Formats: sequence, C-alpha cells, structure tokens
Amino acid sequence: MAAYAALASLVQTTVNRNHSKSHFSTYAKEKIGSIHEYAVFLLTFLEYYPERASRWEGKLRDLAHEAEDIIEEFTWRLSFYGRVKISSFKFEEELRNVTEKFGLIAGDVMDERPAYSSLSLSSSSSSSSASSRVAVTGNGVAIGLKEDVMAIKDRLCGLSSKLEVVPIVGMGGIGKTTLARTVYDDSVIMYRFDIRVWLTISQDYSEQKVLLGLVDSMKLIGEHVSTIEMNDISTLKEKVYKNLKGRRYLAVMDDVWSTKVWDDVRIVFPDDGNGSRIMLTTRVADLAVYPDSSSASHEMRFMNDSQSWDLLKGKVFEDRNCPPELEDVGKRIARSCGGLPLAVVLVAGFLSGVDKIPSSWEEISKNVNPIVGPELEGILSLSYTYLSHHLRPCFLFMAMFLEDENISASKLIRLWLASGFLKHQNGCSKSLEEEAEEYLEDLVKRNLVIVTSRKSDGKIKCCSLHDMVRDLCIKKAHDERFLCVLSDSVVRQDVTNERHISFINEQHFTFGQSHMNNIWAPTIRTILYLNLLNFPYAPSFLRCYKLLRIFEAMSENSISIPSEVFELFHLRYLALTCSFIPSAICNLMNLQTLTILPTSLIAPTFYSWKRYWLSDCDPSSHLSLPLEIWRMPQLRHILLCQPYTLPHPPNDSNPPLENLHTLSYIKNLVWNENILKMIPNVKRLGLVYMTSTESHLNLLKHLDQLEKLKVHGYRGFSWQRQNPNFPSTLKKLTLVGGKLPWEDITRIIGSLPNLQMLKLRGHACWGETWETVDGGFPNLEYLLIEIFKLQHWITERSHLPRLKCLVLHSCPMLREIPEGIGQISTLELIEVDHHNISLVESAKQIKEDQESYGNYGLHVCVTHSHEIRRNSLHTSRKRARPSQYDAGSVEER
Repeated sequence: MAAYAALASLVQTTVNRNHSKSHFSTYAKEKIGSIHEYAVFLLTFLEYYPERASRWEGKLRDLAHEAEDIIEEFTWRLSFYGRVKISSFKFEEELRNVTEKFGLIAGDVMDERPAYSSLSLSSSSSSSSASSRVAVTGNGVAIGLKEDVMAIKDRLCGLSSKLEVVPIVGMGGIGKTTLARTVYDDSVIMYRFDIRVWLTISQDYSEQKVLLGLVDSMKLIGEHVSTIEMNDISTLKEKVYKNLKGRRYLAVMDDVWSTKVWDDVRIVFPDDGNGSRIMLTTRVADLAVYPDSSSASHEMRFMNDSQSWDLLKGKVFEDRNCPPELEDVGKRIARSCGGLPLAVVLVAGFLSGVDKIPSSWEEISKNVNPIVGPELEGILSLSYTYLSHHLRPCFLFMAMFLEDENISASKLIRLWLASGFLKHQNGCSKSLEEEAEEYLEDLVKRNLVIVTSRKSDGKIKCCSLHDMVRDLCIKKAHDERFLCVLSDSVVRQDVTNERHISFINEQHFTFGQSHMNNIWAPTIRTILYLNLLNFPYAPSFLRCYKLLRIFEAMSENSISIPSEVFELFHLRYLALTCSFIPSAICNLMNLQTLTILPTSLIAPTFYSWKRYWLSDCDPSSHLSLPLEIWRMPQLRHILLCQPYTLPHPPNDSNPPLENLHTLSYIKNLVWNENILKMIPNVKRLGLVYMTSTESHLNLLKHLDQLEKLKVHGYRGFSWQRQNPNFPSTLKKLTLVGGKLPWEDITRIIGSLPNLQMLKLRGHACWGETWETVDGGFPNLEYLLIEIFKLQHWITERSHLPRLKCLVLHSCPMLREIPEGIGQISTLELIEVDHHNISLVESAKQIKEDQESYGNYGLHVCVTHSHEIRRNSLHTSRKRARPSQYDAGSVEER
C-alpha cells in the first residue's frame, strides 16, 4: 500500500529530524511535530481500518510525499549551503500549507472512522514538539532551570486548596515551555494530580480549537463526544467541565497571546477546593496576571555565562567533556548567545556539524548572530507582530542606539516626543511624558525591552535591548523603511529617502563631510551621531535637511553651536556640546528639548556627564542662557550639564513657558514673582548656588507642579539665610551643602506630604544629632544620608512609617542605626559602606533581630564603593532577572 509506505517513511523522517533540529525555528519544529502526529494518526487508521481507507489512498500518499520532500529538501540545502545563506521563510510557509492539508484530511478521516476513543489526535503528546525550544541535556534535565522547577513545583503542590493560576513569563526562546514541560512531566506532579491536560494555544487561536484540544487530551472524543457535538461550543464546555469536576487537575495553557483565551475557557475549570492548578506561559506580563491579579508571575531569567557554557557542552558533546583547546572559544561562543537558551541550542547544533578544532570554532565565534539570527527571527517576530500599532515605532526607534547601550529612559521618551510618536488624547490628564512612560512599561511587559535600572519611585531609569532583539529591531526597522542604522565609517550608496538615520560605531570616530555625500534624503527627520569624536565646525549639509526634527552630535571639539543649526525651523530636539548659546537659538521656535554638554565631559569617557560633580565647576565662569530663551514657548526640557545663569525675563508681555517641565542646572537664580509666572508648570528643577546672597527660596512653595528638586550649595551658601519653603507636591528632594539644621529637616522637609525620596549629601545638614518626630515623613520610601558629622540619630518606626530603603554612606561618626528602623514593616534594604565597621555590625544585628521574629524580607548590603547605588531597590541587571534579596546572607559589593 503506497499510502502506508509513504506515511511510515514520513513518521521516521519527522522523528529522525532530531539530528538537525537546531537548524529549525520553533515555528518549524511545531509544524513538523504536528505533521508527525497527523502521520501517526493516519498510519494507525490505515492499520486498523484498511477497508475504509481506499478512497484516501492517493491523497494520503501524495500528501505524505509532499511533506517529506519539503523537510528533506530543506535539510539538504542546509548541509549544502550552510545555515547563514538560507532563509527559512519559504520553508515555514510550505510547512504551514502542508500542515493545513493534513488537518483537513485528518478531519475527513475522523468522520469516516467508527466511534471509538482509542484513536484520536493527542494534543498532549503533539504539544511536546513545542518543548524542543528549550535546552535539555542528554539525561533530560533542563540546564539552568533547577531553581525555577523547584519554585513552580512548590506553587503547584502548595497548601492552598483553591484553584490557582501559576503564570510563567518571559521573552521568546527563553525557556518558558521547557520549564512548564519539565514540571508537567515530573513524577511528583504526575502523582499529585488526577488528570493533566496540555494545550498549546499559540497565535492561531480559536475557542473551538482550544475546547477540542481539551476534549481530545482528556480522551473524550469518540464514545463521549459525537461529531455533531464537536461543533457545538456550549456542549464542549459542558463536557470538559463535567470531566474535571471533582478531580484534582493540572491544566497547562502554553503560549497564550490574548486575554480572550482566558475569558473563553475560564468557565470550564471548576474550583472544587481540592488544590487544582492552571499553569500559563506567555510573553506578555499584563496577560500573565489577567486571570488572577494576586497571583505573582514567575519571570524567566536569562542564563548566566556558566549555565550557557554547560548547556552548549551538553548539546555538542555526548559525554559533556570538552577538549581543553576548545574551552576558551566555546565559552566565548556561549557568552555571545546573550543568555538565551534557544540561541545556545541553535548554535550548538551548528557546532555539532563542524570539525571540533579551534579554527572552525573561532570562525563560528565571529558569526554567532548570523547563524542563530534567522531561526530566532521567526520566534521573536511574533512579539513584534502582536504589538499594538502605537508601540511599534517606539520599539523600532530603539534600533538607533548602540549595542549593549544603557539607554536613558528619559532621553528615549524625549526622542519619542520629538519624533511625533505620541498623540495626546483629548481630555487626558496625563502629560505626554507620562503617556510615554506607560508606552515604555508596555514594551517591558511584552519582554521586548529589558529594564537595567529603576528609579527610587519604581519608574524606569535605564533600559536596553537584548542583542538578538536589537538585531530583530534593526531588521524590522530596515524592512519597513522606518530608519537606517549606519555602523561603518563610509556611508553606503543606497541611502535614499530615509526618515531616521543613526551613525553608530563601537569606537569613537571623526565625522567628515563625506559621511553625508552619499545620502539623498531630504525627508530626514532624525540624525543621531553616537560615539562621535569630532564634528565639523560648519556642517553645510544640514541645509539639505530642512525638515529635521532631531539632531544630536556630541563631540569634543565643539565650542559653539554651528549657525546652520539655527536654520532648522522644525527642530524639536537638539543635543550638542558647546560652551556658548547664542541668541539665535530663538529661531528654533519648535524646539522642545535642549541638551548642552560642556566639551570637557566628552573625553575620555563619552557621555559621562552624570559623573560630573558640580562642586568642581569654575565659580568665575559666566555661562549664561540668552534672554531670548523666554521667547521659545514649545520648550519642555532644558538640560544644562554645567550651571548656567538664567536671565530675568523681560518686562514685556511675553507669554509664560507653560510647557517647560525640566530646568536644570541654573546658577544663582534669585526668585521673584515674574520668574514664577514664566515657569508655572515646571516639574523638575536643578539649582546651583555659589553665593551667600539672599535668593528668596521661600518662593519655591508657589511652584505647585514641582515634583523633583535638586539644590547644590557651595562657597558661602547657607540655608539659614534662605528661609526655605518647599511645595507640597514635591516627591523627590536632593540637598547638597548649605548646612540646614537637623531640626529644620524634621520640621520643614518632614512635613511634606508627598515626599518619597530624600537625599542629603555633603554638608546639607548641620549638627551632630537628628531626632525625628511622630507624623513626619508620611510617605518617604528612600532615604540617603551622606553627612560626615552626624553622630546620633534618634527615631522610632512610626516616624518613618513607609521607608523601604535606607542608604548610609560617609557617616564615620554614626555608631549605630536606631533599633526602630529595623521595626519598620515596609523596610526592604539597608545599605552601608564598608568603612564604618560599627554601622555594618549594627545593620547585621538589625537583620538578625528581624529574622528572629520571622521577618526574612530585610536585606543588608555592604558596598565597597563611595558611589551611591541609587537604584538599590529596583535594579535589574542586563540579561538577568531582577534579583531577589537573599534573606540568608549579607551582600558584599
């Protein structure tokens, strides 16, 4: 029988694909797995009912041949051309088509067969192909997942009797399905639950398909569910519910993309108080908590270098023993995979097919991304495909930045705004910046963007893209002609009609006019020069880009802003290095963001302005903003990384700068009603004082939109002469210098109702003793003290009721931390520097005391650096899941 032979051969082909499985994308592997199950089902049908199969003979034969031809031809092309030169798009399309044909013919065959339950398509077994996306060693133990497996098992076997949802979240290829499958197949779990069902939801979702999968996996097709009932959704739901009722079950919903899935199937899962569980895997954080907001998501972490190397060895060498001469290059290759398990598996498959000699591996080490990129693209592209339209340009714009760059969230948001990606909704009370923050959080929740650090209030401070997500981002951006990233020193010839251009280089480079000679793009809206060492004094090419909105070119040799810049009327974002801002700046009437760096900060550490200490600036310098700055109504952010004086506004009837949200750093500003009137909506303010003159800082209380204030006082500046008064809206306050008495800290600052973060540095405070009182600092969460002369601190837990993080640096005379600090129920972290042994011991004692009361949530960190880690509570390192505080140890840094 030709059909039988063809199907038998196809079953073997789809099973024996394992020798080259690493060359297939997850999508292809899933489709091949489906074909395998269809072939097994149809082969069984032929075996049991040959008399009924005659009408299917030709179709089954031809279809089996077609499927086998597709798989084997692609495998041949892989071996002949190599993975780097072959696109898998056509292959995946052909697999999709043939799988659909198998589905149709299998449906027809099921209509022909007698009613029985032993012959059915098993969604549980077929879904196992999806688990091939994870890396598993020869003995079946998933590398790097031991802690994750234990955590999920603990939740599945927990004491709670109510039905619980256990969500697993992470980016594509990080091992969500492997973790779920490993737990699902665990002997303890198998023994624990009366019934287990596995559903691969995927992006091609339909309610009937999911319900049929549940029915099928519970072996209800046949005697219990007729063909007519299979088309009735209400009947299917009733059948599933009744079959689960009264039984302790584990249901796995793998690869969920929409909340509609849960809305459709929630009703079929009874809660009988018997400890049943639903395990859900998804790439979308919001979706993970949709079934139950109180159920914490299990976030998948990237593998570390050691785990990546162990996985690579396990896949390439059967005995896991790597020859010594290959170990160094092998570790480099593993590290290049960025901690993504699927990438390691893919490159391991490639290594398995080459000579195990250093020269061959060295060549691969230089081409990891080209090898694994095409396979990963199909997987990661789904995350992009399911992005809302309004998020896509925001994501693609991130391709503009350097590889591994720690991208400032505030800078990114300002660029989004300048690009016009955000449209303010009518009636919305949020600012554009607040809406953009939500956009960025959405990208993080979809596991496309990695948070590398957070601010003390939990908002994103810096972010980055995984190397392979960045590759996808660049490709999508190029494919959609959204932007052009030029990483070489010579511009290629085909740069035409681009909208956004970024010049990037891992090394500093010198810009020349020739860089723009090959570009014909009068439609350019964005030009970013990153890692630029020198920029031409007179960039005449700018005259060609009259529609430019964004221009950034930080370089060491710039002294003034080129006059050509002032011809760019549509410019919204300008970031340059200079020491003089001319009055012509007012020509830029649409300018929203003005960022000026002093040239001294560019070399040798590029973009190191955040390390710039204002106390080192020259007090005799006379840097000043021009008077015309008051005639630029669109300004939202003025970021001056060296103190400039701000001229008093003219007496004419200039309208206020109502859009101005950020003004930093301004030197020796004497406040009056006219200035307050001109910046009524300022939210972030940075002030520097190098004089003892009265500056009327008591007027700050009238800035009723101010949320963040930094005041640096040097050279005679004294708070006692200023009679300070701060607005009640203030959330973050940093004081450096000025010697404000401790009693005023308690009286003035302690009474601020919305203050969440307080940083006291240098000589910000005066006196040896600080005593707090009840009712003070009602919402303070972060407290940093760097006060040399502080000796005694008297406080109770009720004085700082919501404190989460306490940082004590450069306090050599403070011998102990008040005992009441440890009793604050919200406290999560105490950080002290290692120089003060007494404080270290005091912090450790507080931790031990709290643990004796059963409180294991307090973490103590001892830092070996004077640098303040401003994000102690919320730091999440690149390629690592945000670490949880280890209650059993004291962290040394």
